[in-house]
Amino acid sequence: MVEKPFEASIPKVELHVHFDGALANDLLYKHLTADCDTSSLPNDVFLPWEPDKPLQVRSLLESCKSLSEFNCLCQCKGERSLNAMLQCFEIFSPLVRGQFKLLEENAFSFVRNQSRQNVLYTEVRYSPHFLATIDASTSTKVKLGEARAVVEAITSGLQRGCKEFGVVVNQLLCCINWRPEWADEVVELAKDFRGLPSCAVVGVDIAAGEEHFDSINFPLLHRPHYDAMQKAASLGIPVTLHAGENADPENVRKAVLKYGARRIGHGYRASDDPKFLKSVCVDRNIHFEVCPTSSLETGGWIGGGGAANWKKHPLVKMLKAKCSLSINSDDPTVFKTSLNEEMSIVRNDMMVTEDDIRGIMRKAMEASFATEETKRLILAKL
Repeated sequence: MVEKPFEASIPKVELHVHFDGALANDLLYKHLTADCDTSSLPNDVFLPWEPDKPLQVRSLLESCKSLSEFNCLCQCKGERSLNAMLQCFEIFSPLVRGQFKLLEENAFSFVRNQSRQNVLYTEVRYSPHFLATIDASTSTKVKLGEARAVVEAITSGLQRGCKEFGVVVNQLLCCINWRPEWADEVVELAKDFRGLPSCAVVGVDIAAGEEHFDSINFPLLHRPHYDAMQKAASLGIPVTLHAGENADPENVRKAVLKYGARRIGHGYRASDDPKFLKSVCVDRNIHFEVCPTSSLETGGWIGGGGAANWKKHPLVKMLKAKCSLSINSDDPTVFKTSLNEEMSIVRNDMMVTEDDIRGIMRKAMEASFATEETKRLILAKL
């Protein structure tokens, strides 16, 4: 019998993976070719970074002749561009918005994939509003009932998967930086779905930008998101926030001290200041959700030129500073990666020892938003 490599065999915990960045392309392509009315898809999508060159989404999708061609449209590995990643989402997201059966099947597929990677516990995140209707990216008028139906569909698929594959998956609901009018409803949905016997919503996040931290220049983004996080705290709903990914490291401080975040998504910009890491993060036991491939592909970490020098990655600095951190895949379909591949990078390229990686898995579970009973059961298997 061939022994599995370390990164495949080790029991894992993943805290930072976006559901809509982990969709099954085979399911999406099948829907496109068999069930989708492409006339309902948007044709010209205007991109903020290229306002004069609209992305012709409908034409691109209709011209796909194979799954391989579809994959090329939906993946950006090697581009090392945040805009390239965002463009991928603009192409495939219209296929799933408001398609509740497709969302459910993708949720089931997600759990199966986590199980195959020996991921015992996962917290998967998404914006219910963004997935609610085909117009969600251009219109802010998403009915709460439609957003609720998204959570119900994804929950159903996750629950089926967890029952069949014997792993634990909980949910995090995301506010969206540029959609402040959704923020309060996200917290309301989190409150309504946190009591589920399985696949409960265990926390909230703010994704898709960090401008909301800037109360001076973006007051209309700041106040609704800040108020929503305060409401979450009053309800006992834990908060994790994207902060310091490729923006001001001061956002990490704001996330922790002002917004009340217990975990930080990414946080790479804070890694160059050991005093900051200790005073704000280590002493407060703030956990960093580190995503190696994502950090390189989006520019969150420059990587040292052509060939990435992984030994200089922020994860190594955070580990040296004794920060609590986890290893995550972020958007595995878009970046053409997996949690096993991320583990391989950490072990073989960053040269983190197997014992340290096992310790990272334990720290991840301890930092999870799971119940104490679930933590105890998973920790016993790590």
